[in-house]
Amino acid sequence: MRTRQWTRTLALVSTLTVALWGCGKSGSGGSGAGGTASTGGTASTGGTANTGGTTSPAGGSGGAGGITGSVGTGGDCTVGTWPTADPSAAGPFATVIENPIGPTAGVGVDGGAAPQFTLFRPKDLAQGGLCHPLITWGNGTGSTPTMYKVLLNNLASHGFVVIGSNSPNVGQGNPAPMIVGVTWVLQQNDDSTSELYHRIETTHIGATGHSQGAFATSQAATDSHITTSVPICGAMTEKNLHGPAMFFCGGQDTLVGCSGAQNALTAVTTLPAMFAEYVSADHGSWMSFMGSKPSPVETAITAWMRVHLMGDDSLRSWFYGASCKLCTDSAWIITQKNMDQ
Repeated sequence: MRTRQWTRTLALVSTLTVALWGCGKSGSGGSGAGGTASTGGTASTGGTANTGGTTSPAGGSGGAGGITGSVGTGGDCTVGTWPTADPSAAGPFATVIENPIGPTAGVGVDGGAAPQFTLFRPKDLAQGGLCHPLITWGNGTGSTPTMYKVLLNNLASHGFVVIGSNSPNVGQGNPAPMIVGVTWVLQQNDDSTSELYHRIETTHIGATGHSQGAFATSQAATDSHITTSVPICGAMTEKNLHGPAMFFCGGQDTLVGCSGAQNALTAVTTLPAMFAEYVSADHGSWMSFMGSKPSPVETAITAWMRVHLMGDDSLRSWFYGASCKLCTDSAWIITQKNMDQ
């Protein structure tokens, strides 16, 4: 059954390339199409360095999934609850974008050679002393991570390390590119020659992606490393998730629609999960123009990852409880499951 479902899914998302690249024409703004990643890892213009750096007390309790303070591998960073931050603005870290980087995985353009990855990360991984949560990203059909630069760079500025395959069909490949990226970053965390050495929080890893990348996110979320997921404009029903999930769709999306996200929520039984429809968005207009501040949807995704990967309880009320921030915002239609408190 899953094989047939995945085949039908790929047939659908393969038709979305033109619409995806034209997604900046409606709604809240276009994508960052046209941006190129730095091959040498130069500082991003979005983030600003935190000159002092702050280290949260080792030991605070986290949100769902419970982040407790402990010394990270080798004692080089500390696993703990992160200081609060505004998800609608750049975080305290200057960022770098490294491309291409890492192993090859999946399929390339027109079925060509497997591509490498793009890495969005804080420039100074030692700043603040905390271990950085990892997020694996999946592109929409025909696109690359740099198209989503506003979202991914915003996440990096908040302290996340984001790894995204450069494949234009991230749902194809065995092993799956989104999991290959996670495996590589975890290997780098153990490699004393790597910039990532002993800087990654290995027990709190998120997955998110758009369109074809959303379906790939659903599959990646069944991997035991993934502790939270946010499929964007597409989702598969999976019963083997390992942490909270937010299934996002655009209310004006006529390409994929919201039924997949609704079905994905129905399949969840015991874990916290949310169906989140942004009423005015179509398949791509949830994204911001390059150089703009994050859109409301990008802000919500950043907040979700901060709650579930950083233990930022100041943002928990955005999602949890009957009167959650998104629940009472007319721009959203929200259905919660196992999220009463």
